[in-house]
Amino acid sequence: MDCVDFIDYRQWLTLQSKLVWYQPSRLAQGRVSCTNNYDVICYFTKGKAKTFNLNDIRVPQLVELEHRLRCERVPSVRNGKYGKTVFHPDGKNPGDVWGDIKQLTYKSKELVSREMLNTIQKPERLMERLIKANSNPGDLVFDPFCGAGTVPVVCVRLDRRFVACEINSDYCRIAEERMAKAAIGGESSENLFGFSTAGKDGKPAASQACLV
Repeated sequence: MDCVDFIDYRQWLTLQSKLVWYQPSRLAQGRVSCTNNYDVICYFTKGKAKTFNLNDIRVPQLVELEHRLRCERVPSVRNGKYGKTVFHPDGKNPGDVWGDIKQLTYKSKELVSREMLNTIQKPERLMERLIKANSNPGDLVFDPFCGAGTVPVVCVRLDRRFVACEINSDYCRIAEERMAKAAIGGESSENLFGFSTAGKDGKPAASQACLV
C-alpha cells in the first residue's frame, strides 16, 4: 500500500480501483495493535480499462427484494439522478469491499501446503472473480509470481490463455500438477503446454499455457 500511495504512477498507469478483501476470521490476533483483517488488491491499467464483465461477477442482494422494489417505486427515486439504477435479478455489483470470499484454512481442500497458507496461496474463488471481471475467454493472462499456480488453474477452467512465472522449483512442480488436474475433462494434460498448429490467420497460434 505504501508504494501505491506515495509513488506517482499516473504517467504510466491508471489506478482503476482499490479492492479490499475483508477476512474477519483470520486466526492471528494482535496483542499490541488492531488485527489486520484485510488485503488490498490494486487494479491498474495502461490507459482506460477495456473490459469489465459485471454480469459474470454479480453477488446476491443483501436488501430484501420487496423493500428494494418499494424504494424504486418512489417518484423522487424513479425520476431522480439514480432512476435507472434498478434491481437486477442476477444480483448486484460486488463493490470494492469483498467479504464473501473466505480465506483458506488448514481444512480447505484446495490448500496444497500449510506453509502457503495465508501467504502464497490464495483462494481460487478470489482469482476467479478477478479474471472473470477483467478478461474474456481466449484472452491472455500474465501472472509474474504464480506460486502454487492458482491463477493458471483458474485460467484453464475459464478458457483463458496464460503465461506464468515462478522462481521456486518446488512451487513450479506443484503448479504443474494442479494444472494437469484442472485440464482433466477438457483439454488433456499432455496437450496443456502444447502449441496449436495454426491460428485464425493461418499463422502459428500462441500456446494455451506457459509456465516459466
